[in-house]
Amino acid sequence: MKGNNLSLEALKSHLFETLEGVKNLSDKKASECEKVSIEQAKQIVDIADSIIDVYKVQLDGIKIAASMDNVASAGTILETAGIISPEERKMIGD
Repeated sequence: MKGNNLSLEALKSHLFETLEGVKNLSDKKASECEKVSIEQAKQIVDIADSIIDVYKVQLDGIKIAASMDNVASAGTILETAGIISPEERKMIGD
């Protein structure tokens, strides 16, 4: 990935790029660089599934932490878990 953008938004962007690449397989005007084979797409989806599983585990941890007394704010938990960036935390006002 370009830079260090490891967010769910970046993941969604890559998945939609992959979808476009698969669609381009049947486009005679598309260059080879714009095409993604079915095998490559399957590998990308498998990796995305693993990344999503990590986020699910983080979310489960946040749910547990949020149910406890004297826990940090939701924004602090999300940022510490790497789910949101400090800039995103500022956007949610936490």
